[in-house]
Amino acid sequence: MKHRTSNQIAALALLAASGALYVRPALACGGFFCSQAQPVNQAAERIIFADNGDGTITAVIQILYDGPSESFSWLLPIGSVPEGDELGVASDIAFQRLQFATNPQFNLTTVVEGSCRQSRGDSLVVPAESDDSPSAAGGAGGASNGVNVEASGVVGAFDWVVISVDDASPDPALPATDWLTQNGYDVPPGGADLIRPYLADNMYLLALRLTKGSDVGSIRPIRLTYRADAPSIPIKLTAVAANQDMGVMTWALSGSRAVPFNYNALELNEARINWFNASANYNDVVIEAADDAGGQGFVTEFAGPSSQLANVVWSESDESEWDVARIPVYRNRGELLAALVSRYQGYSGFWDALRRTITLPEAVSFDDFKACPQCYADDADFAPTELYDAIDADVLEPVRSVQALIDRMPYATRLYSTLSAAEMTLDPVFVFNPDLPAVDNIHRANRVIECSPNLYTSEAPWRIDFPQGASIRGTADQVGLWPDAVNAQPPNTRVLMLAASGEGAVVDDNASLISSMLSDYNATVPTPKGSGAGDSADGGFCDLSRPVGSGSRSAAPAWLALALGVLLQRARAARRAR
Repeated sequence: MKHRTSNQIAALALLAASGALYVRPALACGGFFCSQAQPVNQAAERIIFADNGDGTITAVIQILYDGPSESFSWLLPIGSVPEGDELGVASDIAFQRLQFATNPQFNLTTVVEGSCRQSRGDSLVVPAESDDSPSAAGGAGGASNGVNVEASGVVGAFDWVVISVDDASPDPALPATDWLTQNGYDVPPGGADLIRPYLADNMYLLALRLTKGSDVGSIRPIRLTYRADAPSIPIKLTAVAANQDMGVMTWALSGSRAVPFNYNALELNEARINWFNASANYNDVVIEAADDAGGQGFVTEFAGPSSQLANVVWSESDESEWDVARIPVYRNRGELLAALVSRYQGYSGFWDALRRTITLPEAVSFDDFKACPQCYADDADFAPTELYDAIDADVLEPVRSVQALIDRMPYATRLYSTLSAAEMTLDPVFVFNPDLPAVDNIHRANRVIECSPNLYTSEAPWRIDFPQGASIRGTADQVGLWPDAVNAQPPNTRVLMLAASGEGAVVDDNASLISSMLSDYNATVPTPKGSGAGDSADGGFCDLSRPVGSGSRSAAPAWLALALGVLLQRARAARRAR
């Protein structure tokens, strides 16, 4: 067997000393080899990496797949052959819950500055907070034309096999693609070019496909432990089926904050985000920010102690609900099935567990049962204990295992980017930097209503003070509408290149430019008449680069001088009368 591991500490030390990048890529989050006649839609990728501290990485990998089941093939380059429980299945619901808990939020707190005119029912609306088959031929150890089958098996609804190519092969990609094709894997044109760099680096290939009779509904994340120098995404393999601006979301678990090592680190311009409804344009800003950094950059959306994610994926409440579900209080099997379907049908592997443990009448197909469980529940034959055991082991335990992985690591980081196929030329590598601060996924800003006694709240202008220090202004009729003018601003406040220590190098700093552009924009925002901020015959436009009420203390307005003069004359007349 080939030696396919490397010394992690030595490799990272060499990288830090030389400034060059070479870390053995260890894992593809994707890499669909699929029928070109029936292309798939690879909509997004989500990956969890955990650095185990012993030269191995555990990864939980999810890919959204839309295509025919017979065309599904999943190919991952790995640094070691999985043994024992190092390869297993995970659950989509774990990703859903983890993503929800770490989604960026942009929350506005409304603050009233000064006093507005009262006794009018309408008021400025406070915007809501926004949110985020047959087994391969040849048993283990078998060889065919220089290809060695190192291991194979079945996990969940996947058949899997690990292959390697002999060192003597002049071009290892050719026998590998020949073997894949002969064994029923769809290999697209150019597939050999995609896998050649990984095979040249003496890596193994893990190939997965659906077992016979499974459908795309059986596709679920996998969990894999393997040897590697650092977490890495062989994104080049993904290019074969990538959508334009495909999202890539990564959680990295270790002892400190994870950073992209060979991709840029992006700090978004907060003024580009629609704080009234961040979900409306946040992803567009990330797309533009990544493009602005050459198509290769990640935004750090969350970084902090893993204790903040306790009970997020699997909680004590979830465990209690499962304990209650197994209490034998059901009047019949139909009622039991109905309760389980209602509670767990959205979990990965649920229907596969039922398929294995339930016997239906010959006239009823499982697809019929799945489409209307209540229609056939009374006709289903099964042993309740066997069904409970299958759900616990194949449906719920994969969710628990992800929570256990999070709880075992002291620190968690979430990074996000978007890439198109043409940008997938470099596999992103992640390292861990203990010198960098935490990053809160909840962004808070004040929206200040600049009140005046002559204006109702619904008429008052406002400003939003961003956490980064700048402000943006608006009028009452702009509430809920983010100004299009900010789209001309840079999407990144800063672009950095980070490493395993230190604060990194600044590649691009747009902070001053953004501040200047905001000041120019603010100066164009009209001030309503009666605000006391400089009404004029030209319609009430004034310089709003300063807060309302910060004007000069020079001569009083003419109407105020006249009023004071009248009062003075009346006082003098009253004294003469006395």
